[in-house]
Amino acid sequence: MDKSTPAVRPIDEVATRIPKRSGLLPCLYVPIAARDTLAIERYVGRIATQLMPKSPDMALLVETYEPEKADVRLAIWDLPEAVVLHLSRQVWVHVDYRAYRRAYLQAFPDFDLTNLVLDHVMNRRVARLKGFAYLRVVPISRDANSSHGSLSERWAVEYHSSPEMQEMNRISQAAVQYADLSDIVKMLNMQGGGWLMDNVNEAKKLVDLQDEKG
Repeated sequence: MDKSTPAVRPIDEVATRIPKRSGLLPCLYVPIAARDTLAIERYVGRIATQLMPKSPDMALLVETYEPEKADVRLAIWDLPEAVVLHLSRQVWVHVDYRAYRRAYLQAFPDFDLTNLVLDHVMNRRVARLKGFAYLRVVPISRDANSSHGSLSERWAVEYHSSPEMQEMNRISQAAVQYADLSDIVKMLNMQGGGWLMDNVNEAKKLVDLQDEKG
């Protein structure tokens, strides 16, 4: 990437439908999937390192562009965990690459993964159905991982396997996908006694403009 690359991250306007549907403001447009490396370098950041040189383009350390300025009226920015959303250095892996834990430790050798699992923010089967070759991986707790569980992922696979969605995904011009509210719940490591939608409903309070209510 040359020096003409913008310091502020461009927005893929075609891809904003998903975060808008969750009521997310531009400061919460978090890329979690990309069509290819060109899409990463256009809408996410500069590919700084091939983490596994013997497997080129399979695991990437990305130095991200500056996101939209955080809207401090949102309660989410008061959470220490929210730093994960726009980390300046991120690990992205090819949807078919499985050694992503080793790649993550290559990128962040001092990071303690004890009691944590590494997971793709977007399910890999869904990514393949939607035509995304690269996914962001993040460390989350085992409890948070299980709370997102196979049921919601199975539903997503079935949904995107339908003929209607296959055609919509085939003609989509979106180069990246931004997180929806359930993805943000996962990245924030939110968990509890309830199921996924309970956590999503709770998270909605974090992304609403509280001072504009009442």
